[in-house]
Amino acid sequence: MKQLSIKDLKQTLQTNNLQIIDTRLADFFELGFIKQSINLSLKITKGKNIGEIISIEKPTVLVCKPSTEKESIEHLNSFGLNNIIGIIFYDSSIQESINYDMVISISSEEAVLDSLHNPKAIVIDVRNEESFKTSALANTINIPISILAKKSKDLQFNQETIIYCTSGNTSMLACSYLKSVGFSNVKNVWGGFEAIKKEPKAQLV
Repeated sequence: MKQLSIKDLKQTLQTNNLQIIDTRLADFFELGFIKQSINLSLKITKGKNIGEIISIEKPTVLVCKPSTEKESIEHLNSFGLNNIIGIIFYDSSIQESINYDMVISISSEEAVLDSLHNPKAIVIDVRNEESFKTSALANTINIPISILAKKSKDLQFNQETIIYCTSGNTSMLACSYLKSVGFSNVKNVWGGFEAIKKEPKAQLV
């Protein structure tokens, strides 16, 4: 598998029919990533139905942490991604050389307060419907990750959008997808619903 240089990367990014998949853990990904990257973290199991967030048809650039390239290739393969055209090891030099983006993560306490007192924000639970019906944070809507790509067309690009899942990995996938299609104000909830339900002020339904 070819390791891409910064020059290679810039040339490759000029290709329209291309996707960038970043397998780093969410806490590293959020601090800086190549614009339009999708965070398919190694912690997201191959059995998860992520719908149309990724394409198995498009040529794919893999972004990963050094020494995880073999595991990352196998991870992408498990989701049906076999057309990997090159690898980038993400480091600070990339952020100095190309356009990059970041995701804001908020605490479970902040998410609870927003759900109660911030009418300008929409809070989205991306867990599956069964989990949502069992228990969820009040004043949230359920858009499972499996249908997020389809339902994103019904959301407002500039609205403050707060996303949580079970533990924080799938929500980062969701945040990165929404960012890649033009959403500008997306926030991830660290710790997900597991952290939210422990908050004293959380109103659960």
